[in-house]
Amino acid sequence: MNPQRNLPLRVILFWCILGEIMSIKLKPYHFLILISLAFSLFSCESVHNESSETFNYDPLTEIPAITFDSISSTVVTEYEDSLVFTISYIDGNGDLGSHDPDATVIELVDNRDSVNLVFPYHLSPRAPEGAEVAIQGTLDIVLGNTILLNDGFPSETTTFSLRIVDEAGNWSNKVTSPEVVIEAQ
Repeated sequence: MNPQRNLPLRVILFWCILGEIMSIKLKPYHFLILISLAFSLFSCESVHNESSETFNYDPLTEIPAITFDSISSTVVTEYEDSLVFTISYIDGNGDLGSHDPDATVIELVDNRDSVNLVFPYHLSPRAPEGAEVAIQGTLDIVLGNTILLNDGFPSETTTFSLRIVDEAGNWSNKVTSPEVVIEAQ
């Protein structure tokens, strides 16, 4: 909402308050307090925070949904630097994660080679077993390091895709990171 839009209403309110003040006998410091309050009406702004990506999601659905929040760096050195991807998730029935330590729940894909550069991650359950409750939160997924696919180049640029799967086999939507530059050592 545009704060300038309410300016005429604030001016009218200010003059009404001032008129009432002038008709009442007030001590000087009361007058200063009331004038300060009236002027504060002019400084009020409505703050609207628009996320770059929001959940357009029915929280009662059984299919998980994710949004991409951040990445730790967009320039890394091969073999040295790790990347941390932060995503937000929501799942309507809470069956996200697995007690089986060998189960893959998170899939991180280096889009330079989406067949061979797939990194599976385990995720412990996010809700008590058997509880069918809506859950939401954030996850940090750490990729230990990256490599250059072509040794002859000083750098390569890629993006990474992430998605999660719940216990019932429902895959979430896929989110993609900003471009990451991988530099040679």
